[in-house]
Amino acid sequence: MNDTLNSRLKSLREDNILPMHMPGHKRNPAAEPEGISYSNDITEIEGFDNLHSPEGVIRGIEKRARDLWGADEAYISVNGSSALLVASILSHVSKGDKILVASNCHISVWHGIELSGATPVLIDPAISEDTPFLMGMDTVSVEEKLISEPKIKAVVITSPTYEGIISDTKKIYEICKERDVLLIVDEAHGAHLGIKGDNCFPPSSCGDIVIKSVHKTMSAPTQTAVLLMYGDKADRRLLRHFLSSVESTSPSYMLMAGLEKALLNPHIDELYKNALALRDDLSGLTKLKLYTSPSQDISKIVILTCGLMTGYELADLLREDFLIEVEASFPSYIIAMTGTGDTSSSLIRFAEALKAIDSTIEGEAGKNTHAPSLPVIARKYKISISKALRAKSSKVKLQDAVGHISAEYVFSYPPGVPLLIPGQEITEEILRFMEDLRAGGTNFKAAPYRQWDGTLLKVDTDA
Repeated sequence: MNDTLNSRLKSLREDNILPMHMPGHKRNPAAEPEGISYSNDITEIEGFDNLHSPEGVIRGIEKRARDLWGADEAYISVNGSSALLVASILSHVSKGDKILVASNCHISVWHGIELSGATPVLIDPAISEDTPFLMGMDTVSVEEKLISEPKIKAVVITSPTYEGIISDTKKIYEICKERDVLLIVDEAHGAHLGIKGDNCFPPSSCGDIVIKSVHKTMSAPTQTAVLLMYGDKADRRLLRHFLSSVESTSPSYMLMAGLEKALLNPHIDELYKNALALRDDLSGLTKLKLYTSPSQDISKIVILTCGLMTGYELADLLREDFLIEVEASFPSYIIAMTGTGDTSSSLIRFAEALKAIDSTIEGEAGKNTHAPSLPVIARKYKISISKALRAKSSKVKLQDAVGHISAEYVFSYPPGVPLLIPGQEITEEILRFMEDLRAGGTNFKAAPYRQWDGTLLKVDTDA
């Protein structure tokens, strides 16, 4: 077979496609750790430590991460932030416990809840008029939810969001501590925030557990992530146990070597300088619009299409006419990511492409009329996730699904945030929201993993 992963990677290199998406090393050879070839692909031989019981060189990587972000403890992962989120949830809640979950949390958070047997209580981020995505968490709403649900044991939020919106985690952490509630912050998109000695980017999130995907914006390989602990509320023994349970017992030394190099050489100053220059270059767009907000991480580049085209069409133009691949596209905007592997010339190329497209667009820029790509609506959970997944089920057409109970996750990817959860009642409001997304061009995925065919998997029994 000629069509292999390696042959496709070779073609990608030869086509010189500019990666305006993660991982942060951007295929830049300067970011490679020494000996990136298979000569680094070893197992737990003498003198090379063990990720599941680190005492030597791997423990040194964890200590480096701890010190880099000023944490009290740190664990590393080669199974991404997903494994760290699952382990964090399993270490603190179990069947019958309540956990407060932001509705824009990644599907891996839901997998952790599913495995723990805990009962989710949802809270929506704030919304802003004319902004086609969700904003940060409203601190008053968090406090009110904890007051109304006093048995909540843990809170999970995402900050920054996929679009780079940062929540006031300092205040949320204070609220949680007052009520003896564990705060877990999915900061997968904020690895570059809060690094010791950096005064440019905002500080890292506050929380008992803060999880960072180092590969998303820094020069570390895909799948590498760090869990940071602040204070002593998190149970470190249980965390280590559950992380071992969900992480490969054959961890890649190539990944760990790449993570180590990224932590030893963060290059955050270059990232900040390049992001600022790019934003300045894009500020002159007249049809398209660079999204800006005091609460946004400037390394995230969100381009609003202002009703003149869809985000999908803009992404297609960049790909087909300029050989540029962005991180994600939505009905009314695109997301491009900067990373420590970018160069000034690569970002100029990206800016020039956008300006060239901007100059050809006819018509007057209007408002972004699309609603956020995640629902801010009431949800009803009829049975547990586990019970719904195991129940007898059958397909039903989307338009006929109202009143049924979902037997699967349904989400748009990226960013992998569920629209429907197993056990959730499919309401008229959910149905209308999904139909609007489909009309705008959003593609759905279903899990357990099947191709979306316009149907939903519903629970057949009363369960």
